[in-house]
Amino acid sequence: MGGKTEAWRSPALPAARSGDGEPILQLESHTCGLLSLSAAYALYGLSPEEKNLRYRLGVDVPASPIDSTSTGTLHPDLLRVLVQDGFTYAMPSVSADGREAMAAHLQGGDVALLLIRRRETGGLHWVLCDAIEGGNLRIVDSLQPKPTVEPLDAYMNECLLSIVLIWPAEAGAEADVRQAHRDGAAELVRVKRRLDELEGPRH
Repeated sequence: MGGKTEAWRSPALPAARSGDGEPILQLESHTCGLLSLSAAYALYGLSPEEKNLRYRLGVDVPASPIDSTSTGTLHPDLLRVLVQDGFTYAMPSVSADGREAMAAHLQGGDVALLLIRRRETGGLHWVLCDAIEGGNLRIVDSLQPKPTVEPLDAYMNECLLSIVLIWPAEAGAEADVRQAHRDGAAELVRVKRRLDELEGPRH
């Protein structure tokens, strides 16, 4: 984490959510997490550029030094950046209980970052979810020019790997960067388990 803790250019904290999310179109294969988080920040009055999100998330640095394709946004970095920037988070399980928690969170006016397995390719992909209405999720996807609608149950059963609910922290709350990093590492293990479930038995 060297250098990344204080690498933002603005100490601004999130304001109350305003408006609806809009996709920031993805031009690079590994920036879906950065762009989904950037779209979320815009809703809370924060500038992704002033927060230096790209550098602080480390999206251009391979997770594995021997695999140049292992770039992108990982949970430990995502959660660290969120708490540094004045947010708090919860990660309900991808289950019936998680479904209820996410629905209540969205109905309360805040947003969720979702890691999914794309139907089209099977690849991992981050999206922003900013509303629920009539059992349907409003998805802000950096690969789509406009927000799309997905049935909650089908999306959870077929695509969803991880749910990160986010909202502004209480004034004066202290960022626990180390705990965020630990929580993110634990979620990576759960994502691997969920991915194995979605892919089914190997022959």
